[in-house]
This record gives sequence, structure tokens and C-alpha cells, in this order.
Amino acid sequence: MPLTTGRLALIPAIALLAIATLGCGDDKPADDTARQISDDELTGMALALTDFGTDYTDFEANGDNGPRTLDKIAEGDFDPEDERADLERAGWASGYQEFYISPQDAEEEPSAFFVGSSLDLFETAEGAAGYLEDSRAELTTQIGKSNNGFTFLDYREFDADIADGAAAAVFEGSIDTTQGSSTSVWMTAVMFRHGRLVATVGMYSLEEPQLEDTAKDLALRFDQNIASALGASAAAR
Repeated sequence: MPLTTGRLALIPAIALLAIATLGCGDDKPADDTARQISDDELTGMALALTDFGTDYTDFEANGDNGPRTLDKIAEGDFDPEDERADLERAGWASGYQEFYISPQDAEEEPSAFFVGSSLDLFETAEGAAGYLEDSRAELTTQIGKSNNGFTFLDYREFDADIADGAAAAVFEGSIDTTQGSSTSVWMTAVMFRHGRLVATVGMYSLEEPQLEDTAKDLALRFDQNIASALGASAAAR
């Protein structure tokens, strides 16, 4: 079940970039995504469980890990048809997601119970940039909406300066329980772009979190993973 909007959500998941190593004549880094990027390369970019630190060592891989599809992404949005149209208009090409969840028998709950990352590849950098901006602009229109038992209540943005642009926020919502009540849930997320890739890092918690700095650090690590994956594959060509 989704725990926030389809764009910045990391369930049912949830987003890529790279540090370019070649400069252009105007000192702007070359776009190292301006070539074919395979599904295998996307897989190698995602954050591994070890990237999240020792607090999450016992977490288990989520069953939805793997390639992202238009259907999967759209189903997590409050307006699936509109989300699908947005993705198609932006030139979405492929994606990958990798999330980890706390085991039910965990003796000590860390600050977040569900953590992970996702990647989306677009046909052009312009399409990726448009999707990121559209995702951010639509947040205010989705407050109060529900999907699969989750209601989006509010959000607050925080600053994140990563790659070709980023949007970062803490999302608050409530989710229906099997007992007929509801419980509060928060997601701290950073969504950023580099070239044709859009990446999201998310951390879900059951108490109001203080995870902004952690999420930004993870996004930077994600950026480094992507740079390494693109650099290694380019060197092998």
C-alpha cells in the first residue's frame, strides 16, 4: 500500500544521477546519461542495505523489489490515470526499486521501519526535469486524498542541493489498520535528477522523524553509486 504520493512515494515503491567527469567548453559537466543505459546498470545504482548503516542490518528485502513499470508507479498515485499520462508525456523509459523492511519480530525498532531507493530513466533530460517539477507542484493538490487506506495529511519541504536539482520533504499521513483504527506514518524523502535519471531515497517511520540530514547523506551516497556504475560501464565499452 502506498504511504504517500505516487511521485515521492517509496511504497509500493518507490528514484538517478551521476557526477560527470568530463567538462564542456562552458565548464558545465557533460551529461553522462546521454547514452543508452541498460536495466543492469540501473540495478547496480540502487542503494544497498549496507548503505543505510548498522541500525538496519536485520532488515529484509521487500517483495516488490526489482524493475518498475508504468502500472506499478501509477497504481501508487492518488490519480493513477493522471500519473500514467504524466509519465508517458515526460518520456518515461524504465525504472528500478529496492526497499527494505524491519522484521516483525525485531527486538528494537530503529528510527525508520521501511527504507529504500528507486530510479526512473526518461528518454530525455528535459522530460526528467519536467517530471520532477510537476511532481513537486502537485503536492499541494493531493493533501487530504486517500489511496488503499492511506490518507495524505500534510508535508513540509527542506533544502537539498544535489546534482541537477532536488525536491525534499517530510510527508505526514495516516493509514488504516486491520483493527479498524488508523495510525500515523511519516516519510522523509529526497528526489533528485541528473541528466535523464530521477532518483528517490525514502525512509518511513511511525513517529515524527528527524531524518532530513540522514536522507540527504543517503541521496549523496546514491549519487556516488550512480556515478560509479556509469563510470565503470563506460570504461568497459
